[in-house]
Amino acid sequence: MAYFRAVGVVFIMLFFFVIGAPLQWLVLRLAAPGAHVLPLLFNRMLLGCLQIRVVAHGRTAADAATVLLPQLLVANHVSWTDIPALGTIHTISFLAKREVSRWPIIASFARLQGTLFVDRDSRKSIKDANAAMAARMREGGWVALFPEGTTHDGTSLGRFHSSHFAAARELLLGAAHVEAVCVQPIAIRYSSAHAAWLGDDLLLPHIMQLVKGAPVICDIFLCEPLIFDRMADRKAIAQACNQRIEAMLAATMPAETCAADAMLQRA
Repeated sequence: MAYFRAVGVVFIMLFFFVIGAPLQWLVLRLAAPGAHVLPLLFNRMLLGCLQIRVVAHGRTAADAATVLLPQLLVANHVSWTDIPALGTIHTISFLAKREVSRWPIIASFARLQGTLFVDRDSRKSIKDANAAMAARMREGGWVALFPEGTTHDGTSLGRFHSSHFAAARELLLGAAHVEAVCVQPIAIRYSSAHAAWLGDDLLLPHIMQLVKGAPVICDIFLCEPLIFDRMADRKAIAQACNQRIEAMLAATMPAETCAADAMLQRA
């Protein structure tokens, strides 16, 4: 079965690259309705072959009183599969590092989903990315960023960098009629450690590990949203997102993990 799942991943990638990508480009070019359908289908089929089931918990910003506000999603980063996982719950534009724009095939899908690229070593690139994020949110699109800047194993959070939270400020400065931006913290947890994809790990071995291993549940916890208005401080908002995500991960930690941690502390 692992062999068939691996073949399925390859088939899905090639099918959407050869047929889906040109079709999605045409839909976007013509501004036709249903632009979300192909990315949603791709994400679900890919995750299915990788044995990852997404379970969303909590209330999205779209269900709350902030529905009319521009949406900035902020999530912890565990694996490259975070992107298709989040892509199954809503049409989202992601902020990605510049290197992704050079990855074969993956770059094509990323662009067609409206991914924005940034060179984190260039201040100009960061400023341009923030402006692009602000424009996308102003148009009504949801934009997501991973403020840790890299992946972690899911058991702890890295430092949240606040530079791209300035996109909310950029939007407010350029749109007098917009009162605030809704910042939605999202906590991502996988049911198995082998789902994590860290730093310099190679992509292909990780894919094989997923198709050969046990099925994985990706829990997406939607924390209480924050309001970024003209009086807000981006560093304070970034810290608040970190705290809410960390608290959610701690509160939803599986019982067996809690027991293991308790044994380590007693030792």
